[in-house]
Parts: sequence; C-alpha cells; structure tokens
Amino acid sequence: MASIQDSRDDREISLDRVGVTDLVYPVTVPDRANGTQGTIATVGLFVELAQESRGVHMSRLVEAFHASREMPLTSENLESILAKLRAAVNASAAHIEFEFTYFTERKAPVSGATSLLAIPVGIEATLDESFDMTLTVEAPVLSVCPCSMEATGGPAHSQRGHVAVSVRIDGRMWIEELVELIEDSASGPVSALLKGEDERSVIEAAYKNPVFVEDLARNVAERLDSDVRVHWYRVEAENLESVHDHNAYACVERQR
Repeated sequence: MASIQDSRDDREISLDRVGVTDLVYPVTVPDRANGTQGTIATVGLFVELAQESRGVHMSRLVEAFHASREMPLTSENLESILAKLRAAVNASAAHIEFEFTYFTERKAPVSGATSLLAIPVGIEATLDESFDMTLTVEAPVLSVCPCSMEATGGPAHSQRGHVAVSVRIDGRMWIEELVELIEDSASGPVSALLKGEDERSVIEAAYKNPVFVEDLARNVAERLDSDVRVHWYRVEAENLESVHDHNAYACVERQR
C-alpha cells in the first residue's frame, strides 16, 4: 500500500507541531519520599514537519513513546524520549506534554492523621538544537483576608485558593519542593483530612499570617528569586473568594 504521508507537499508551509493529543498512559514520576510513584497521564506527542513533507506516521510516535513508558519522567529521560520521537519520523524537533495528578502525603498538625493531597502537575519538554523543559505544579492554599481583619479588628473571612507555579530550572527540583514553597507563601496549607483539634490549629496559625492574593504571588516569587536553580518562572495565584461573587487573581513572570 502506498504511504500517503511520505508524499511531497508543494505549499511550502512547514508546521511547528504535528502529532497526537489526549493519549492516556501510565507513567512513573520522581517521588522525594519513595523514589518514584506511578500515575496516569494525558500525553501529547509532537514533531516539527518540514514544508516538503505531507505528513508523519503518527503511529510511530506512539510506538516510540510506548517503548520508553517505564522511564521515570526526569529531564534526562525526557530528552532521551524526545530524541527517539525525532528519530522515529526523521524530524528536526520534537515536543512532549504531560498532565497528571501527583499524590503527596499530609499529616494533620495535632492528631497526626494522614491523608493524600492530590496535586495537578504539568510537564512540557522540547528538543531541537537544545533541550528545554517546563515543570508546572498547582497546589491549594488557605488565605485570610488582611482587609477584613483590619475592618473588624479581629475576625476575618478566609478562603481556599490555588497557586500554579511554572519553572525552568538547572538541575533537579522535586514536585514536593514547589508544593511546600507555595504553602509557605500562603496563610496556611489545605489538607484532605483534619480532625477538630487540627482545624483549630490550622485556623489559628492562618490568622497570624493574613495575605492578599497579591501577597501570595509576591511571596512565591520572592522564594523563587532566591533559588539559584530557577532561571524562569511564572506564578499564578487565585483566591476563590468567600464573600464576593468573583475571584481574586495575581500573576508574575520573570526571566533570570
């Protein structure tokens, strides 16, 4: 059977990315406490398409990825996978994307009750003349409003929010490091399991550290600025307001 993908295209338009999206696959990710953990990822596999090429054999991209499916998603392994994607279809550049849920254990501050916190994680990596990778971690947080605390002279409304941090780094950074950095920048952390005595402890601690969404974004940025591994970052903080019919948002992006 003739391979239509290998036929020539005369429109002289190269394509930046051609490939497959929404490929659901088991993956292994680095875990600071246990070495690795398994999860399910939604994956995108892409290559650059030269202007003279009609198409690519997309099955070859899946085949190349499948052969590397058990490799933990470290920067070194991602670079190797991307090289295999390029070689599979003779492309000059390759790009890969992952979205998955990472689970980290939480211990309640007083009762010691343990639970798992689900953390959305994204990874994007590209290999052309050089290798580039972006890690994105989103964590839930608790924030107490400084303005309402000032207005009432004590009691204040609080809300749950979330902070998404994307980084490009030199070296290794654990997912847990970014989660802890985010939580340390907020009024307090959020847990799946708290008993009565834990809730009081968490609330009292949070009220000692009220933050606007602007404070939250700046606190995260300040910590990233002090980390020599980070050479680019984007911080997006959003509070799911409890007394307003809208959310509060702040963002900062820096190249170092």
